[in-house]
Amino acid sequence: MKRSIIPLIIILLGQTIYAQQKFNLISNNKAGAVYYQGNEKVVNTAIDMLISDSKLICDQPFSLNNELNNNTIVVGIPDQEPDIKELVDRFKLEIADLAGKWDAYKIQAVESNGDNYLFILGSNPRGVAYGILELSRQMGISPWVWWADVVPDKKENVTIMTDEKVHAPSVQYRGIFLNDEDWALMPWSTRTFEPTPVKGAIGPKTYAKICELLLRLRANTLWPAMHECTVPFYFTEGNKDVSDKYGIIMGTSHCEPMMRTNTGEWDNAKYGSYNFLTNRENVLSYWNERLADVSKTENIFTMGMRGIHDGRMQGVKTIEDEAKILQEVINAQRELLKNSGKGDVSSIPQAFIPYKEVLKAYDAGVELPEDITLVWCDDNHGYIMRLSDPEEQKRSGGGGVYYHVSYWGKPHDYLWLGSTQPALIYTEMKRAWDNNARRMWILNVGDIKPNEYLTEFFLDMAWNIDAFAGDKIYAHQREWLHTTFKGKATDKINRIMKQYYHLSGHRKPEHMAWNKVEDWELRRQNPTNRQGLQPVKDSELSPVHFGDEMERRIQAFNSITLLSEEIFENEIPNELKPAYFQLIHYQVAASSAMSRKILYAQKSRLSAENNVELAGYYARLATDAYNEITALDYTYNKDMQSGKWDLMMDMKPRDLPVFQQPVLPDLPKKVLCPTNNPAIPKMPALSVTAGSSVEGDRMIALNACDFINNLQTEVIEGLGHSGRTVRLQPSKKIDLKQPHLEYKVSTTSKGNVKIKVGTIPMHPVHGNSEMRYAIVIDNQKPIEVSTSAEFLSDKWAENVLRNQSLTITEANIPEAGEHTIRIYALDEELLVDQLMLEFDLERKHYLIPVKYKSNQ
Repeated sequence: MKRSIIPLIIILLGQTIYAQQKFNLISNNKAGAVYYQGNEKVVNTAIDMLISDSKLICDQPFSLNNELNNNTIVVGIPDQEPDIKELVDRFKLEIADLAGKWDAYKIQAVESNGDNYLFILGSNPRGVAYGILELSRQMGISPWVWWADVVPDKKENVTIMTDEKVHAPSVQYRGIFLNDEDWALMPWSTRTFEPTPVKGAIGPKTYAKICELLLRLRANTLWPAMHECTVPFYFTEGNKDVSDKYGIIMGTSHCEPMMRTNTGEWDNAKYGSYNFLTNRENVLSYWNERLADVSKTENIFTMGMRGIHDGRMQGVKTIEDEAKILQEVINAQRELLKNSGKGDVSSIPQAFIPYKEVLKAYDAGVELPEDITLVWCDDNHGYIMRLSDPEEQKRSGGGGVYYHVSYWGKPHDYLWLGSTQPALIYTEMKRAWDNNARRMWILNVGDIKPNEYLTEFFLDMAWNIDAFAGDKIYAHQREWLHTTFKGKATDKINRIMKQYYHLSGHRKPEHMAWNKVEDWELRRQNPTNRQGLQPVKDSELSPVHFGDEMERRIQAFNSITLLSEEIFENEIPNELKPAYFQLIHYQVAASSAMSRKILYAQKSRLSAENNVELAGYYARLATDAYNEITALDYTYNKDMQSGKWDLMMDMKPRDLPVFQQPVLPDLPKKVLCPTNNPAIPKMPALSVTAGSSVEGDRMIALNACDFINNLQTEVIEGLGHSGRTVRLQPSKKIDLKQPHLEYKVSTTSKGNVKIKVGTIPMHPVHGNSEMRYAIVIDNQKPIEVSTSAEFLSDKWAENVLRNQSLTITEANIPEAGEHTIRIYALDEELLVDQLMLEFDLERKHYLIPVKYKSNQ
């Protein structure tokens, strides 16, 4: 029975109450008590988590108590729980600023008659839970305490400072999509962590850990795993109860309307074809069945229709047909929701996701009810395709974004490592925010691991967008590393990760084979090549120009890998070594080995005709690198944490050519097992430095941030090939008073020149404009250049694989000497990365040869 607090209130009458800013969570190895009289599941879950967390910190953990004693933590929702409201009134706590907020909390410490109390007040149950788990953070519990084995320190005393401010999310619905789980999350869950005789049944034990992680990361939304290999979420007993227990709102991906996972739920024998034109009633009945299952749970309903999985709607032949049927589908789905018992249809969270071909259908005339959230998508490689125009921004449902840091598909997968530049996430999500996409942010995280940091970065932005800026990307990373590894070697690890993301920005490890997937012409030529996989190709990195581009990449990776090994051995405490291996070393060392495997194999092939011994030497290095990746995988899965993560890491998802043994020439066995290593040809060192405006080696290479004019603009650290990309606003006309980037250069050559400009391959913000710049040499006529690349075109594929749009224009510089180069954005803002003047018109290379300088 609920205990009355009236006697307590009588005792408190006449007492003096003081607001204060500090509170002792743990004193002399003992935690205090938590007072909660409500019955909200997520609040009780968070209290249980806090109690469990405190067991990792001190000997006497928190306890749940019905009495209000000294050092008690009082939690609740003033607007919903009368007991808490009475205490708030008696203690004269300010709660007006919580009113109307979503998922908000505030923490206030008060003293009364010598006793100290800590109030955690929320605008809703989830808000209270976030406030409770903020105490875990303050004690030193990482959100990755379980998912990455970040072991906290024991502490005898923990005192926190309260700010009495309301903490509320910037984005209302914030969450993740578990995707492409075939090679890691699903086998790990069903065979290692939660063994089950039901093939592919990711169960409640796994989803409890996932939902716990989301709660710790202040997220509230989950799209569950949905591939054909996995039993649908709602088919596995206990899963739905877990999401309810943790207060997680369930949704589904772009191809799973009305909370149904078609890949495992649609049964042709039972329902017929998944075709709204020919089988309308069965399709509607199928959707309606799920509405009965989720009538009492929090959900976001995906609206519209695609194919069974990631494909086009069945039965339509033209875009106009698709738009017409899509309109009928949405109207029918709205009728189902009206009759679902979940309230007024306009108050039920709904999302429309114009992904891939659906975007063209939407543009062909679909009239979307304005309360539906319009969730825009990136191009699967981190560049948002489009955002709401001024009229769409007026919609009551608002806008959102579905974003990838893991992907299966064209032009090539990246499912293995987490290598998206955090600065790119910042740039694109800030652009989304500025265009009113503030209702729903979903991140495709693949298997969660090894995208831990990128996931937290994304969700931290969704929680507090104001804490981020273009010159604070590294600050967030550094703070995360400092907290995660208890201040051990923070600056060194930060330097490693800066370089890791920088090199990955040149080329992700999965893209080092310079090939593509889903080449359907190849499949037509060879039907056994069902996935249209191209073989490994030679990289565009030059082995002879600019100090040997191949070797420069290899040595840059070797440098941070050796530093990481040194840190692991000498500076990371034993209890954190598993965390360091998972979060840092595996990705760095595996990426390094991938570059060596691919590039040394290429050098072996190049050397085979002229220097067999050298070819053998490079072949051994490439094979050794492959074996290193295999060993790293074994450590991750078998050796670490007594096999806790067995089957979570797969070094060759989808078994693509890039992951196979190195492609080597036919060589005599004796050169593969020599007694001495051959002499290695020495390449000239790279003499160009960042900001060099003087010609050398018949070229000038600059980073965009080396402009000399007094332009007030944002330089985004950690973005692009340069690591210092410049945001250039569009000009109304080309003159010196308009925003532009200006460079002074000195040439010893004259005549024809290639002008190479690297920009971030953004898409037009509203999808209906060009992306052009103008380049002006001295007083010559401006040269207009387009950076636009249509989705799925060859140019787009090249852009996303190199993470840079490289445009090349031929011009003429009639005389050697001093020259002025100016760049103007013509249509929309442009993110300018690098600039090169190339007088050697036949030279082939990959990178603009400017040495990398991170902003320390």
